Amino acid sequence: MTDARDHWYLRPGIWFWVVIALGAALRFYCVIFTEGTQDVEIWERHARDVREHGLIGYYHGDTSANHPPFISEAESVLLRASDESGVAFHIFLRAPFALLDAGSAFLLLLLLGASPWRFVAAACYWLNPLAIILSAYHGNTDCAVAFFLLLALWFISKEKLIPAAIVVGASLWIKLPGVVAIPALIFFIPKWKHRFVCLALVGVVALVTYLPALIQDAPVVYKNVFGYRAQDLHTIAGVATWGPRVLLFSIIASPARWPQATHAPILFYLENSWKIALALVVILSCLRRRRRSIVDLGATIAMSYVLVYALNGGFSFQYFAWSLPLWFFLSAWFLIPAAVLTSAYVYALYWYLCGNPWLLGAWDFNGHPYWPSLIVGLRNATYLFFFAAAVWFAISTTAQAFRVRR
Repeated sequence: MTDARDHWYLRPGIWFWVVIALGAALRFYCVIFTEGTQDVEIWERHARDVREHGLIGYYHGDTSANHPPFISEAESVLLRASDESGVAFHIFLRAPFALLDAGSAFLLLLLLGASPWRFVAAACYWLNPLAIILSAYHGNTDCAVAFFLLLALWFISKEKLIPAAIVVGASLWIKLPGVVAIPALIFFIPKWKHRFVCLALVGVVALVTYLPALIQDAPVVYKNVFGYRAQDLHTIAGVATWGPRVLLFSIIASPARWPQATHAPILFYLENSWKIALALVVILSCLRRRRRSIVDLGATIAMSYVLVYALNGGFSFQYFAWSLPLWFFLSAWFLIPAAVLTSAYVYALYWYLCGNPWLLGAWDFNGHPYWPSLIVGLRNATYLFFFAAAVWFAISTTAQAFRVRR
C-alpha cells in the first residue's frame, strides 16, 4: 500500500518546477516581445502628460485621467527611464506587474498551506492563461489588487492586523478596486474597536500619497479618481464585452424588443448597478462574518468580486485580475469552470483582435466592430456562469446565515 506522503502533489517535484519555469517563460515572452492592448498606449499618454504638465495639470487636461497620484507619478518615472534607456515603455509598464503576479502565486501557496493540493493550486494559477495575459500582456495595474489582498490575508493569518491594514491602504495608491474587499476584511475582525482602528489606518495610509494632490486641487482629484466609474466597454457596432447588457440585450432580447414599461427600471438599474453591487457585497460580507478561517475569508472576498462582475454594468477585461487568485479559495464547481471559461473567452478574443495566436502585433479593438459567433458564445457562456454563481452565492449565504440563527 502506497504511503500518502508519496503522492506526487504533496511536494514540489520536477513537475512543479517545470510549471514554474514555463509560466515564467511565457510571462517573459509577453513582456518583451508583445505590444499589449490599447491600455499600453493610454498609459504612455498618461505618463507623458504627468511629466509634461504635472499631476494636477494632467487631471485637468484629460477626463480619462482616473489613476491615483502615486501610480501616475511612478509611471511617469518609468517613461523617463524608457526614453533615456531606449527600452520600450511597454516593457517597463508590464514587467513590475508580472513580478507581482509571481508574488501572488507564492502567497497563494502559503495561504493554502493546510491543503494537500496547495502546490497544484499554485501551479495551476501560475500557468493559467488568463493570469499570464492580464499580468504580462494586457498592460495595466489591476493584478496589483490581488497581490495586496493576498498579502493582507497572509498578515491576518499571522494575527498581524496592523500590517494587514497598512497593506490594504497602500494598495489604494495603485488601484481603488481593493475597496470591494474591505467589508469582508473588517467584518472578519471580531471586535468593533479593532475594526475601527484598522479601518482608520487603511484610510490614513491611503491618504498619504493623495494628500499633496488633494491640498493642491481636491475637487479635480475627487472628480477624476474617486468619482470615476468603470465604463461600459463595447465595440463601435455596439457589441457588449460583458455585464448585464449581455444578459438583457443579447441573450434575452434586443433593446428594441423590450416593452416600453421596462425601459425606465432597466435604465435605473444600469445607471446604479455599481451601488447595488457594493450594497450586496456589504450584506454578503456581514452574513459570512462568523466564518473564521483564512480560506473562508478569501472565499468571501472572491464572492464579493463575483457579485461585482455579475451585477455591475462597467467592465474591462483586466478587471478579472482583481480576484483571479482568490478564486482558488472557492469550491471546484466554481474555480474550474470560471478559470476555463474566462481564459477561453479572453484568449480567443485577444487572438482575434491581434490576428494571431501568439498575440503579436497591434491589439485592434476598434477595428473589429463585430465578433465571430464562437467568441460571442464564449462571452455569453462566461457571463451567464458568473451571473448564476453570484445568484447562488447570495442565496446560499443568506440561507446558511438564517439556519445558524435558528
